[in-house]
Amino acid sequence: MQGPSLPVLGSVPIVPHTFSILFRLSGPRTWIFPSFSFILGYAVAGGGELSQIGIGIAVACLVTAATNIINAYADRKEDATNQPQRLFWLGQIGSSQITASLVILYSIATALAIYLGPFFTLVLGLGIFNSIFYSLPPLRFKAKPFASLVSFSGALGLSVRGSLDLLNPMLWLLTWFMFTYGTVKNLPDYFGDMKAGIRTSATIFKNVKKAVRFSGTLLSTPYIVLVALVALGFLEPIYIADLALVPLLIFIFIEMLKARDSAGLEKAHTLGFFYAISFLLFTLVLTSPTIQSLVMVLVAYFWALTVAKVSVHSRVEYRDWEKQGRKKP
Repeated sequence: MQGPSLPVLGSVPIVPHTFSILFRLSGPRTWIFPSFSFILGYAVAGGGELSQIGIGIAVACLVTAATNIINAYADRKEDATNQPQRLFWLGQIGSSQITASLVILYSIATALAIYLGPFFTLVLGLGIFNSIFYSLPPLRFKAKPFASLVSFSGALGLSVRGSLDLLNPMLWLLTWFMFTYGTVKNLPDYFGDMKAGIRTSATIFKNVKKAVRFSGTLLSTPYIVLVALVALGFLEPIYIADLALVPLLIFIFIEMLKARDSAGLEKAHTLGFFYAISFLLFTLVLTSPTIQSLVMVLVAYFWALTVAKVSVHSRVEYRDWEKQGRKKP
């Protein structure tokens, strides 16, 4: 398969072309998770200056972008089945441009983190370590089912105002929620991961239906945790309103059970993505019922829907010129 001739400077593609591909590989729709986890952490801690929140969001997006680029590069073997278009894009920019982009992204994130203080910078250092070795050897957390879910869940819901409150019930609820959601993102890659011999929370099961049932069951458990935390007085009763999302979860579970192939599972995964961000965003509004929160929620949905509409997320996009290249004999 041959793509179109692309302008180069020496052996390096011109900057607009490189940026375009790197943006797609950076998984822009996934930036919502760390961004709003950061915002929610601030809301739980009582709020903060707008400049600090903006910098925190920027850091979260930069590190997530770098993580997704590394993941795309490290998953070339399984993506030959799961996401073959990624191999095409990676081949267009080359490993040297990928390395340079990662250095730039991590460097900018670190420089911005310094403004938020030494504690946040330390947390960021751990985050970068997790970002790199989620996909890369020798640790490659994603190839270890339990470790991959722990790594994916991250430190969501943290306050970065100088201390880490490990007893914060919201921290544990959100971390557990993302731990369970991590099983969903593995489902569309089941067949390619199985072929490549990659052990994930999905491929530990002999068939995809069992993996779907496991994921669906696990996804329901955050609501058990939520009700327990409210009943014990650790969370305000207002958070019971999160149960309004249960019908959406049931619908997604049914769609996953209906899926016959990777395309069907990918569709269910996209619905699962919107369900997951809805849980985070709704919880943010319950925590901080203000006009600012509502505006941020609208911005998040606008971003996610725009990314989906213009097809710039590497899991779902098939560019027109790539289709044309496939039609050629």
